[in-house]
Amino acid sequence: MEAAPIRLAELAAELGRPCEGDGEIGIAGVAALEAAGPGELAFVGSARWAAALTGSRAAAVIAPDGLDTGGRPTIRSPQPRLDFARAARLISPRPRPAPGVDPRAAVASDARVDPSAAVGPGCFVGAGARVGADTVLHANVALYPGVRVGADCELHAGCVLREGSVVGDRCVLQPGVVLGGDGFGYEVNEGGRFESVPQLGGVLIEDDVEIGANTTIDRGALVDTRIGRGSKIDNLVMVAHGCDVGEGVLVTAQAGLAGSVKVGRDALILSQAGIRDHMHIGERAYVGPQSGVVRDVAPGERVLGTPAEPLALARKIWVTLRHLPEIRRAVHRLKTPEGRGRE
Repeated sequence: MEAAPIRLAELAAELGRPCEGDGEIGIAGVAALEAAGPGELAFVGSARWAAALTGSRAAAVIAPDGLDTGGRPTIRSPQPRLDFARAARLISPRPRPAPGVDPRAAVASDARVDPSAAVGPGCFVGAGARVGADTVLHANVALYPGVRVGADCELHAGCVLREGSVVGDRCVLQPGVVLGGDGFGYEVNEGGRFESVPQLGGVLIEDDVEIGANTTIDRGALVDTRIGRGSKIDNLVMVAHGCDVGEGVLVTAQAGLAGSVKVGRDALILSQAGIRDHMHIGERAYVGPQSGVVRDVAPGERVLGTPAEPLALARKIWVTLRHLPEIRRAVHRLKTPEGRGRE
């Protein structure tokens, strides 16, 4: 059943932003500026959206201060994209399963599932595991014995949390996330064969963390692997055993952190970056896409390339690489008839 429209003035009040124009207009949905129609809200990021705004059929917009919206009902915001996201959550909230344990789920007799939590079909909740208030486990989530999941979390289909995994409050795990798999630790024995090293630590996910689909975070060998409060990790990311990721860190798709990497708070690690074991990435550092990090990155430093170099130097290297063919031709012209370079 569709939600009843919300008055624009009421929506603005919920966002804590001023409203211009007809505040009584009803908003029933959100849409992109080009696709929005009557009853829908869109957002305008800057003046370069003016042409799209002129042709839009949106009932109302969220726009920055000072931008002419042609008399269209408007919520003014210094951060239109952020407030649009908040408005979308208010106007079109996600459907939530009813509280309770689905009869097709298997819950150990000594597991503790809060009555307000929802446990979907095919879920397994092991001995001594705990599921907090208002948390949702979608279909086929597996919690090994002793796992703890806090309040108001959402674990999507197919997530697996092995023993020793602890998840804080308000966390989101997208489909296929695996927490607490054994780290890739081996030693060569007397016979020249690989022998696994026991992985005795766990995984600690602090409050307000979001983890993307099919991301894996391994348990520590002796200490817990930790993901700090408010960090956001994209799809297909690998975090190896013993890593310590600080608060507010952003890691985008297909990045990989080898064992015992430490990442300072508010650092940014972009897609397909690879960080070798035991490296330290400082607070507010930037690791560019496809970078290969083989040394520590200082707080606030920006690096790019393989091996990763300071951003300014990496750009110079790229420019030089583009000119390599002509540099080669110039060097060839300098050669003597005997083929030796000039002194």
